Amino acid sequence: MKKLFLMGFVALGLASCVSDKEVAPQTQGQKYAAAFENFVGGKVNPNVNWGFNDQTPLQFDADGKLIGGLRGSDDNGTEWGKYVEVPEPLTDAQKEVVRDWFQKHRYVEGVAVNWSDFFVQQVYKGGDHPTADCPEKYEAEDGNLYTGSNQMDKLTCGTNSEHINNFNNGYGSNKPNICYGYRPAAYENEDPNNRVVRGEDNINFKVNASTECFGYYNSASSQQRNDKFVIIPGDWIDESVAGMWFVGLDFEGKLKTEAGANLNQAITADGYYSDWIVRITPGLYKDADRVFAEDLIDSSLDNLDVSDWDFNDAVFDVRFVWEGSDKYALITLWAAGGTKALTVGGKEVHEMLKGGDPKSTITTSTMINTNANGGLDNVAPAIFRVKTNATNAINIPVYVGSTELEAVKANSPQKVRVDYGTKWMKERKELTGSYTSFKSYATTDNPKDWYKTVTNEGDLYTSNISVWKYKN
Repeated sequence: MKKLFLMGFVALGLASCVSDKEVAPQTQGQKYAAAFENFVGGKVNPNVNWGFNDQTPLQFDADGKLIGGLRGSDDNGTEWGKYVEVPEPLTDAQKEVVRDWFQKHRYVEGVAVNWSDFFVQQVYKGGDHPTADCPEKYEAEDGNLYTGSNQMDKLTCGTNSEHINNFNNGYGSNKPNICYGYRPAAYENEDPNNRVVRGEDNINFKVNASTECFGYYNSASSQQRNDKFVIIPGDWIDESVAGMWFVGLDFEGKLKTEAGANLNQAITADGYYSDWIVRITPGLYKDADRVFAEDLIDSSLDNLDVSDWDFNDAVFDVRFVWEGSDKYALITLWAAGGTKALTVGGKEVHEMLKGGDPKSTITTSTMINTNANGGLDNVAPAIFRVKTNATNAINIPVYVGSTELEAVKANSPQKVRVDYGTKWMKERKELTGSYTSFKSYATTDNPKDWYKTVTNEGDLYTSNISVWKYKN
């Protein structure tokens, strides 16, 4: 404990001013508060609550369930655009370029994504446009030829082999009258039903499911296959599909070494994942609250630079939803600008963005989606659910190590809430360099929508991920 001694003053006849009392050192919280107030140029206003307010959980139907949906699959496409961002149909040209890539690349290794809620769109049924190198027909041990996709009775996801409804026999059924969203605000005085933009696509939406694996049920051999899939980023394929993700599946029957294999079932995979191709898109819920988190509270606060205040150590969206009688915080994690173990809702952010991929180079020290030197960008978001009784994003626990990041009214915050779609800062770019109104908000509680005034777009993070168009 540091003591202050004024002994040198005794010789000057100032002995009466000497004190041997200990001066209490500042706590880490006090140091942080002082540093933050220096950053914003004044005391925190006593009324400022950092944007956090109670959220109305996603509407539920007469049965108390998610609008138009059941656990695992939401088939009511007429409602989707009211509460989730629906991906547009793929063009024929996009489908062709994807098919061509899968038919030219054999034994590829893909990536992993980590989504609980996602869309699935049909791209290609194997056998429709085979090539000489990739015939998509297989010769069984009995000498007969089989079109692989015709034996793929249903598309599944997750280790529990959950059926993706309306995806069977290598194909996805057409779904008419899909709600993609609403016409612009110019039509805001119209009846809401007249503002709905509708269309059709071979698509379905999975709710509270898993992208850990994809598979199919082989009707010819009565066998589930969860090990013959690959997830390929559109960036690897062509600029026209950059920022998308595609699942390819390779047909295989029972191997001769497997129990119960008959000659007509013994079919070996050919290494081309073109027997069934679908696009998967993360389900992004509208009206979510976005949270910017800053982990400086866990740092040395003696020598801070203004660029340390970037508030991008964790960036995530929170949307409260009901599923039956259970309420969840549906969390979409976008960025991890910190190099420390940081958890959101009990999940470590780097691990979640890694997606369970054992080949991933992501570690706790990797800065993700912040344009950091040596970091990784264009990484797919992670979507997961946490069961909760809360209705306010402030109650989603965020920890750096054992220290909780807080946003206490009238105190210096370690996290702030902004509107869904607000861009976050690039690494080492100060928050107020782009959002100049933040200083006024922190010290006067005005303007509350400080994040809608942008001075410097160049310091804000952008990406080629197609779904980010909805947020950026």
